[in-house]
Amino acid sequence: MIDDQEARRRQLIGVACMCIGVVAFTFQDLIIKGISATYPAHEIVFVRSFLALPFTLVIAHFETGLGRLKTPRIGAHLLRGSVLFLAYTTYYLGIAALPLAMAVAISFAAPLFITALAGPLLGEKVGRVRWFAVLLGFVGVLIVMKDGLGMLEWAVLLPALSALFYALAQLHGRYIGATESASTMAVYINLTFFLLSGLAGLLIGNGAFSEWSHPSLTFLLRAWSWPTTQDFLLMLGCGVAATIGNYCLSQGYRMAEANLAAIFEYTALPWAILWGFLFFAQLPGYSTLAGVGLVIVAGVTIAIRERPRRAPLRGNEA
Repeated sequence: MIDDQEARRRQLIGVACMCIGVVAFTFQDLIIKGISATYPAHEIVFVRSFLALPFTLVIAHFETGLGRLKTPRIGAHLLRGSVLFLAYTTYYLGIAALPLAMAVAISFAAPLFITALAGPLLGEKVGRVRWFAVLLGFVGVLIVMKDGLGMLEWAVLLPALSALFYALAQLHGRYIGATESASTMAVYINLTFFLLSGLAGLLIGNGAFSEWSHPSLTFLLRAWSWPTTQDFLLMLGCGVAATIGNYCLSQGYRMAEANLAAIFEYTALPWAILWGFLFFAQLPGYSTLAGVGLVIVAGVTIAIRERPRRAPLRGNEA
C-alpha cells in the first residue's frame, strides 16, 4: 500500500512538473517567434543557453550539490543534449514560418513517437488499444500538416522532424534518469546547446549563406548581430523559461511513466492559441482544430491505458 501511494505521489508530481514546463516553453516560443525576423536561430540559442547556465547551476547546487555534476555518464548527457539541440532547432525554424498554434499542433507527434518507441527502446508494453491510439493521433497530425502544406509547403515538416528528435531525447532521458538528477540533466542540456550553437555561429554565423527568402532558411542562415537592450532582455527571458522548462520536463519524465508524462505536453495547445491570438492575430483553422482533436483523443486514450495497474495477466494488456 505504501509503495502504491508513493508511486501515485511521484506520478502526480511528475504531471505537475510537465504542466509547468510546458507553460514555460510556450512562453519561450512566443519570444523566439517575435524576434525570429531579426536574429538567427543559433544566436538566440547561444545567448539563451549562456544566460540559462547560471540558473541551472544554482538549481543543481540546491537540489543535489554541484558535486553530482561529476558523473561517469557525461557521454550520455552530451548525446541527449545534441539530439535535443536538433529537436529545438528544427522546431524554432518551423515556428518562424508557421502560425504558432500549427507548429505546436504538429509537434504533438512527439508523445505519439514516445509511445510507439517506448516498447522497443525501454521495454514498456504497448498493447493494441494504445497502438490504435497512436495511429489515430498520427492521422490527426497529418491533417494538421495538410492544412499547412497549401501555404508554406515543406515548413510543416520541421515540427514533425523536431517531434521525432524530441521523443528520442526524452526516452533517453528516462533511461539515464534512473541515476541522474533532473538538475544535472538540465545543466548538461544547456552546456550542449551553448557549445553547438556557438559552433554553428562559427560555421555559418557570418551570413555568407543567407541569400534565401523562405522564413525558416533565413532564420537559420542570417548573420549574427549585436542585440538591442530590449532584445537582450527578451533573450534573458528565454533563458529563464528554458531553465524552468528543461528542469520541469526532466523531472516530469523522471517521476512519471514516459507515456503518461508525454500526454500532458498537449496542454501547450491552449497556450499557443492564446499567444498567437494576442500577439500575432492568428487563430487555427477548422481542419487544424479537427486534427488536433484526433491527437488529443489519442492522447487521452493512451493516458487512460497508462494508469498504474497491478501486474496484468498476459493477454490482458491494452
